[in-house]
Amino acid sequence: MSLRPESALLAAVLVIASCSADPAEPVDSIPPAEGATSPTEAVTELVAAVNVPDFADASRLAVPGHAALASLAEGATFGDVAEALREGDQEVAANFWAGFAQGAGTFLTGDIGVSEGGTVSRDDVEFHQVSVSTEDGGNRTVLIQESNGYRVDLFASFGAGLADKMIGPVERLLNTQTDDARLILATLREIVPSLLVASELPGTSGDVSQRLLALVEVITRVG
Repeated sequence: MSLRPESALLAAVLVIASCSADPAEPVDSIPPAEGATSPTEAVTELVAAVNVPDFADASRLAVPGHAALASLAEGATFGDVAEALREGDQEVAANFWAGFAQGAGTFLTGDIGVSEGGTVSRDDVEFHQVSVSTEDGGNRTVLIQESNGYRVDLFASFGAGLADKMIGPVERLLNTQTDDARLILATLREIVPSLLVASELPGTSGDVSQRLLALVEVITRVG
C-alpha cells in the first residue's frame, strides 16, 4: 500500500533540480494560502493543479517549509534556505511540483483514484495515508499532515530519494555557527517524525530505511 521505494527515489531525483527557487524571483512572490479541507482533497486538488498546470496553486499543498529544506539536497545556500523558511517557501514548492510533473509519469497526473488509507503516528505527529491508484495500474501512498489545512508531507512521502543528498549539507550545518544554520537545524528536527514514518512504511527496503535513519542520526546529532 505504501509508495514503492524505487518510485519515491525516482520521483525525488526528478524533482531535485527544480527544488530551488529561481534566485531572480522573491521566494514570497506566491502568497500563502490554506491547505485542503481533507487528506483526500489534498491529493485531488494537487492532481488538478498539476494537470492544469497551476504550480502556484499546487505550492499550498506541500507542508510549509518542506520544499525549502529539500532544496538543501540541490546545494541551495544556507542563506537562501533560511530566507525561504522565514519569508515563505511557496515559490520553492511551486518549482518542486513543476519538476515532479515533468518527470513522474502518470503519478499524480491524468486519471487517478484516491482513497483514505488510515493514519499512522510518530512522536505525537499524525500522518494521514492516501492511497493513489494510477493509470498504469500502480497503487501508492501519499502521506498528509494537517497544517492550516491538509497538505502533502514531502519527507514522509518522498524522503527516500532526498536523504542521501541531504546528509552532507546537514553535517556542514552542524559546524556552522550562524543564525541561519540554527534556524535550519531547528526546522530539520521537526521533520524527524516524517523521516521515521517513511523508514517504517510497509514495503520500504532495508537500504532505503537505512538512508532515512542515517539522515535522522545527523539531524539529531549533538554538534
